[in-house]
Amino acid sequence: MVEIELDGKQMEVAEGATIMDAANQAGIYIPHFCYHRKLTIAANCRMCLVEVEKAPKPLPACATPVMKGMKVYTHSEQAVTAQKGVMEFLLINHPLDCPICDEGGECQLQDLAVGYGASGSRYEETKRVVTDKNLGPLISTDMTRCIYCTRCVRFGQEIAGVMELGMIGRGEHAEIITFVGKTVDSELSGNVIDLCPVGALTSKPFRFTARTWELTRKPAVSPHCGLGSNLTVQVKQNRVMRVLPRENEAINECWLSDKDRFSYEGLNSEQRLARPMLKRGGAWAEVEWQVALDYVARELKRIREQHGASSIGALATPHQTLEELFLLGKLARGFASGSADFRLRQSDFSADRHRTGAPWLGMKIADLNALERVLVVGSTLRKDHPLITHRLRQAARRNMQLNLINPSPGASRRASPQERTRPYSSATWRSTTRPLPSCTSWAWWWPS
Repeated sequence: MVEIELDGKQMEVAEGATIMDAANQAGIYIPHFCYHRKLTIAANCRMCLVEVEKAPKPLPACATPVMKGMKVYTHSEQAVTAQKGVMEFLLINHPLDCPICDEGGECQLQDLAVGYGASGSRYEETKRVVTDKNLGPLISTDMTRCIYCTRCVRFGQEIAGVMELGMIGRGEHAEIITFVGKTVDSELSGNVIDLCPVGALTSKPFRFTARTWELTRKPAVSPHCGLGSNLTVQVKQNRVMRVLPRENEAINECWLSDKDRFSYEGLNSEQRLARPMLKRGGAWAEVEWQVALDYVARELKRIREQHGASSIGALATPHQTLEELFLLGKLARGFASGSADFRLRQSDFSADRHRTGAPWLGMKIADLNALERVLVVGSTLRKDHPLITHRLRQAARRNMQLNLINPSPGASRRASPQERTRPYSSATWRSTTRPLPSCTSWAWWWPS
């Protein structure tokens, strides 16, 4: 530990920590844009400049390591003057379109401009304009608002594992772009919307539909995978308008997969069946719920009397709630033969007799980062569980050995060492997979 003085208060900070880490530990806010605790340090926005005793000029808090006896002043006259100067530069070319910006009301630049911006601009020259980029169907762009914090660029390289965005040009001519003819297609791409501190990257499905202060927030858990990502569902007039991540370091950290973030659109789809319908005279007609339920109950009783309980089974969607699935299972056991399943897209059930009980990792999700070796069997992790893939990727960067066994050629992308096999019988499988080195810590992942 290192002893420093922060705004007149003595405190101990871990050796190697930065001034920003010390400020967060002490509960002191330092304005920033490019800094994010889950990303590497860039120190290119310079908004976090602070005064350090005996330093000839203000230093960036996010990139300056603490030293023994260091005295730091985060809100001194010198620090505030430097921060206001940086804010003036950031606003030189930034358009004054807050009333029509989707980020309005939750914009980091908007908030800090109130405290560190001037009432008027001294810049009288023509503002530069940046052409918007097509990043795909999920992310909308207004690149003239970009302040080049490079959070989106670093996220793709470090978290999503795919370098899809980059910065070209220098100074006023810098731009965030994609590769020629490419879009942002990673399974975690929607997180750049949350990371962007301005309105340069916003949600295309949510665009111009509501303001943040109009939304009611409800905590929820993801129904789309076994991870159980924590969500915040934002609702307006009984209509889901947006889904955002709810921070939980033990599960999804502060990230969210695209299927969890954007699947709410299915709730509002015109193709969704909102009212019960019965086929009468060869045509479908809407009816009241009680009429539909009476018809279903009557038909089920008739089938049971004519063909027996074994002729009735229950098929549920895995996206239903646990309560709904429990009630359906109870109905199937009491009224029908007890046959119930939820695997709508599975065609091969030959492995059922070999798998009993509930598959479980045998460890906490947060502990995956500390493993030395991982064996992934029969799962395309990038598609099945992108947030588990993120944790394994971080561990692999720290020299964890990742081994994959999957008949799909695309499953082993960006993994080393790796092994791809064709679907063989159990005897052939044993003879074609090489033994893996022994280790005290293992995690097996077999999708349910």
